[in-house]
Amino acid sequence: MGRVLGIDFGTKRIGLARSDPMKMIASPLKTIIAGKTLEETADLITKECDEIETIVLGLPLLLSGKDSDTTTAVRKLAALLEEKSGLPLILWDERLTSKQVEKLLIEGSVKRVSRTHHVDTMSATLILQNYLDTVG
Repeated sequence: MGRVLGIDFGTKRIGLARSDPMKMIASPLKTIIAGKTLEETADLITKECDEIETIVLGLPLLLSGKDSDTTTAVRKLAALLEEKSGLPLILWDERLTSKQVEKLLIEGSVKRVSRTHHVDTMSATLILQNYLDTVG
């Protein structure tokens, strides 16, 4: 049984999360540094696709539902990932994900330096868990 890979894209860092084989629980995987180009970034992410059967990529929409400045880059990355990995890719609305994670980390008394380190993987985990809860 394959797993699902969750991705929180950022221009500097990319958070990755992975589901369990039953596709019920999302867990943080790692944060990777974005490549110099989207193509390079897609190559870095594709290296993490062992045992993966589906990719869920967070789509950064504005609260109004319209595209943000980053949405175009995410759509281009999605096309590259599908091409390079050969896996189905789902774009998933990630509105407010980072804010939810930041709030959880603050409530958990995580220091500011550690919050910066964890916010990307935790955002990817939340995106993936929202997807798993919806389709499961």
